[in-house]
Amino acid sequence: MLNPLPGTGEGSMHRVFRAICNRLVASAGLVAIWFCLAQPATAQELLLPASRDEIADRERLSSWTLDKFPAQPFMKEIYWDRRAQELPAFFRDSLVQYVARTYYMNRDNFDGTKSQAYAAGGWLAVRTGLIGDLFGIHAAFYGSERLFGPLDQDGTKLLAPGQNNINTLGQIYGRIQLGDQEIRGGRQLVDTPLINPQDNRMVPNTFEAATLVSLPDKDRFYDYALGYIWNIKPRDSNDFIPMSNALAGTGTEGTPFGMFRLRPIPGLVLTAMDYNVQNFINSGFGQAEYDFRQPKGMPNFILGGNVIAQTSVGDNLLAGSPFETYQASAKAQMAYAGWTLFIAGSATGNQSKIYSPFGTKPNYTDMQQVSFDNAGEKAIGGSAAYDFAAFGLPGLSTGAWYSQGWGALNPVTNVAIPDRRELDVWLQYRPTEGPLKGLRLKTQYSNVWQQGNVRPTQQEFRLIADYTVLFRPEPSVSKH
Repeated sequence: MLNPLPGTGEGSMHRVFRAICNRLVASAGLVAIWFCLAQPATAQELLLPASRDEIADRERLSSWTLDKFPAQPFMKEIYWDRRAQELPAFFRDSLVQYVARTYYMNRDNFDGTKSQAYAAGGWLAVRTGLIGDLFGIHAAFYGSERLFGPLDQDGTKLLAPGQNNINTLGQIYGRIQLGDQEIRGGRQLVDTPLINPQDNRMVPNTFEAATLVSLPDKDRFYDYALGYIWNIKPRDSNDFIPMSNALAGTGTEGTPFGMFRLRPIPGLVLTAMDYNVQNFINSGFGQAEYDFRQPKGMPNFILGGNVIAQTSVGDNLLAGSPFETYQASAKAQMAYAGWTLFIAGSATGNQSKIYSPFGTKPNYTDMQQVSFDNAGEKAIGGSAAYDFAAFGLPGLSTGAWYSQGWGALNPVTNVAIPDRRELDVWLQYRPTEGPLKGLRLKTQYSNVWQQGNVRPTQQEFRLIADYTVLFRPEPSVSKH
């Protein structure tokens, strides 16, 4: 973990963090880690990989090359002509990704208002080959155009505030490849448990940063990412703003961050990370998850636990007074005969809610609308999903997820907040082969119940369609 600056109260926060981690590991037994809860194949970072699975070739090489870039299961792949082999590596080894996306969202808010929009757009990303086996460029332009969106029904985050279009050069950075790692400087994606693209609207979060990251290779038993982030472009904005501004609406502070992932034995993965926004907050994360990796045809189990620990630092500009809090969560998951069954629970400390302004939260009770992360809140839930491949419908899946939260309170007044519960239902079609490979169709319905609001329920409906094409060199031809 990164060490916060002196005088920021990090010692007590780290004691809380270590104590929670110890309790989680002691209670879980066999556990392992996977830091991402976002759906697989959001596929922006580097244009690779298409999912967060470790899918690089098994062959050990002294450096990472395009020969180690595998087929992408959720993208339509079109190969360069073999004559491209005669071009310089800068052009010959380039990757081009095009994502066309449409998204409709409609939500009846608790306060009696409505949020609704229909947008179309996506992005075009280019990753060049290397000059002198060392230097390359990566760029991506993002767009979200309003097709429908009443001005008095803002708030879907599909568009910029005021139902305005999004058109921005979200990524443009230089990269220096040294073996199986890269040094990057400029506008880029950062993909860690607490700072990440959060690609669940039209376009993702991107960041202005200097970073050092390892390139994907499942044979390596560790991965890492570290650096300094100055600014973030939120997913519903054209503009980059300081990290402290995204967190608290004020200040010009950035944040150092570091993440390390370890795979000491097959099935076991451990991850830790930390970031520090001076005078605002220090956030740490640890997770452990174990995949039993049973033979095909046998029920397979995954057990996991994680914890987010947060503390105010420096001048306490975030809450106005010091606080320490945490959210711990655990899960048990089984997959068998096309079914995936999942149960999870979480608990949050009493001094503050969990702040998560820089991406999707990694806790296991993070649902479509609610993360059950208010101060003092506990939650438990479960889900069931089914893949219809056994019926000759590969790529078609459906599922439902229900969670109940209780015990939340206002940490300033100590007054109880009404209990809440959420139901999510989804249906998705995403083929990995055939003429429709690259297409995703998904519909999602969610409802949250909570007393004490103008509306006792908050219903939300989403309909997403996107199509991803990757133009790339033929694997047998490409060489760096």
